[in-house]
Order: sequence, then structure tokens, then C-alpha cells
Amino acid sequence: MQPASTLASVVPAEDSEAPQTNVAVRLADRERGQRGPGRREHGGDNPEDAPPSNRASPNSKSEQNSQKAEFKPLLFGIDSLYLSFPGSLFETLEAELERLKLLAQSESEKEQSQAQFKAGEHLFEVSDHGAKRFPFILRDNCYLIKLSRSRASALPLAHVQISSEYLAAVGVEAASADLCSVIAQLGVCGGTPTISRADLFLDFICAVDFDGLDQNCWMTRANLLTKYYDRRIPCPFTGWVVGAGGDLSSRLYEKTVEIEYKSHKTYLYELWQPQGWQQGDQVWRQEFQLRREIFKQIRIEHVPGLLNSQAVLWRYLTEDWLRLAIPNPNDTTRTRWATHPVWQSVSEAYIQPFDQPRLKRFRMQRLPGDDWIFLNGLSGVTALMAREGIDDFGEGLGEFLHRAKNYHSARTQQHDGMERYIQRKVALKGRRFNTLDNRKDQPDAAQQPQQAGNPDEKDGGNGDT
Repeated sequence: MQPASTLASVVPAEDSEAPQTNVAVRLADRERGQRGPGRREHGGDNPEDAPPSNRASPNSKSEQNSQKAEFKPLLFGIDSLYLSFPGSLFETLEAELERLKLLAQSESEKEQSQAQFKAGEHLFEVSDHGAKRFPFILRDNCYLIKLSRSRASALPLAHVQISSEYLAAVGVEAASADLCSVIAQLGVCGGTPTISRADLFLDFICAVDFDGLDQNCWMTRANLLTKYYDRRIPCPFTGWVVGAGGDLSSRLYEKTVEIEYKSHKTYLYELWQPQGWQQGDQVWRQEFQLRREIFKQIRIEHVPGLLNSQAVLWRYLTEDWLRLAIPNPNDTTRTRWATHPVWQSVSEAYIQPFDQPRLKRFRMQRLPGDDWIFLNGLSGVTALMAREGIDDFGEGLGEFLHRAKNYHSARTQQHDGMERYIQRKVALKGRRFNTLDNRKDQPDAAQQPQQAGNPDEKDGGNGDT
């Protein structure tokens, strides 16, 4: 019996480590063109002239071509990127962040709203808590920045997650360059940022029944293979996960379902449409997550190296590390089974590039959606109308405002009137959404601390999280 899961576990929690072996050697072989028997280099001989191998399907060529014709790539690239910056935090900035963190922890909503930090064009929310070994957290719609203390020589200055939406809007190079300029305002950088994690992905349309696949169809170097379901949705199958918990893992899942029920990343629709996606089309995502140890093995530690090696790395991941095969009942040696035509198309996606669209609209602020505002925002009005038996919205809205004013006036000591109450709530949400600069209410603190510190005074370390 396959394990059940909530849809939140389409990308499930990592729970065990899968062994990784010879990644660097095999990737180097691929870069040198040392491919297996019957495999061809891109741009080489016609595939129809290749000798029999596990790259050729046992079906007729017309059946192969039909299956491949059903495949439509939509988008590929780097979806998640985590960078680690060696160096040390400015000491004066550490004191300021301590003060802002205390404001965020205050019982006063006005003080909470002032827990903000501006760097360049970014107006960050300063969190009221830290993370393991990183006491300070800054966030907006571009970055989640975790900062260590100025004297934490064994830790990096910052560990940063770049949002997938920002990557989709400006690309990896521009996002990384902007991030470096932000980090330079926070501390003394001790070198080029290293990659802590990156996710390579491909979004595509095809007619394959991935739910109907047998686990033996997956040829992989990982030990763990799991099939996931969520019985709360009409079609409960949500995907396959290979190598969960390892430094290298794979996820194949229905992205359209994940958007609808979990992530709500509807901006992807704008990116898919230029490649022929239409509302209602089922989109699958093949994604590989690579952690720091894998990048060390393949000697890719920085962003330029990753960008230059994407195609080679993708071919290794989809041919040597993981492969979808067609079962052959006449052959008990599974490694000789033919590669599924659709998987062959998946494998070739990065070496047959197409123009990757960018988001035309992006904001650094974390804005709530209209659904959240206009559905939740009316709940109090409709509750009052139902309680008082009012069925006219204009009358109900007027009665709501009248009673709300009276309510807050009667509780002046607690809420200081309706207008002040609204001002405080707007300021709080402005901090949360990165839209309102509340620091004007604290002129002495609105000035950025002077950059201080000597890069020779202490070792910023080059650790990773």
C-alpha cells in the first residue's frame, strides 16, 4: 500500500538521507563526452541511426514519435536558490538590529510597526525571532535574510533564500547581483557567496499516466522512492519523490494542483502561456533539489558555475541519477529497459532551449491577494447584517461603521478610538507587507547605522548552514 499524504506534502518533509556516490566523476565524464554505449552527443548523428540501447524504445517509431509529440515544455531553470555569504556583520548594525528585534517583540502595536530596516530599495520587516544560530531575520518579497552576530567567526555573515517569484521576474544573475549590493550594506563580505541549495526544474505538459507507473519503472541511484496521495482532492495522486532526505533528491508532481491548493503561485500562468499553456491544462513539474554537499562534489560553488553547467547537470540528473523506463517483461535486467519517450524529452529540455519569459510585473512588497482582502474583509459586515436581520448591503455597511465607531469610543482606554485603532493596524500590516515606512515616527532611528568594522579585525568564516 502506498503511503497517504496531505497536499502540503507534495513536496514532503525530508526524513532520510540517500547515499550519493561518484557524482563528480560521472558529471566530469559527461562534460568530456564519455557517454554510455549507444548514447549520442547533442548535435551528433541522427538518433534513428543510433545502435540499440536503453535510449531507444521497443515500440514502433510511430508510437515513439506520438508519445514525444504529446510532450510540451513550458518553463525550465532554477526555481529555488539559497546563498551563503562569508564575512561579518557591522557591529553598529548589530546593535540596531537588536533594538529593532525588541521593538518587534513589544506588546505595543505602534512599536511593532517600527521594526523595519531599509537597504537600497528594499524595506525589510525585522522579525521578532531568529533562526538556529542566526539571531536576526529580514524579509520582503525578494529575500529571506538570516544574519549571524558580528563575532560569530564560525558562521557566515548571512544565509539568504531568494524567492522563486523574484527569480522568475529578473533572473538568477540580476537577483544575485542585487542581493550582493544589499549584503554589502549589512557587513564586511569575506568573499564570493557560495551555493547552499538550488532546485533545477522543468514544467511540462504530457499525457502520461504517472499514477499508473510501477515503481520498477524508476531507475535511480537513491534508495528511497515514495508515491504520494491527498484524498481531499478530486484526483488524489500528487506525485513521486525519489531520495527524500538526501543531499540530492527528485520530485515529480502536478504543479497546477500544487498552485491551486498550496502555493497559490498563479504568476506561473503568465510564464507558461507563451509556450501554449491554456487554462485547464495539466502541468507537471520535474524538480531536482541539490544541497551544498553535492555542489562540493561537482566543484560548483558559485552562481556563475551553476549557470554555465545547467545543461550538463540536468542531463546527468535525468540520465545517470534518475531515469524513467518502459518495463520489458522479456528482460529481467532492468537497466537495459528502454527509456520512456517522454522522459527522453525531459532529459533533452535544457539542451534544446527556448526563450524563457520573465514576469512583466513584480513588486518587492509581499502583497495580499484580492481574494484574501475582499472575502475576509467583508466577513464582519456580513456577520453583523445576519445578526441584525439586515439584507441591504448599503444599510448593513453604514450600520457596521456606526456601531464600530461606538464600540471603539466606549473602549477608549484600550483602543484609543476607532481612528487610532485603524492607524495602528494599517501600520502593522504595512510592516508585514513591506509597503509603509513607519520609521518616520522614530526620526532618530530612521537613519541607517554607519558602516563600521575592519575586514582584518576578525575572521568572518566561510561556514555554511
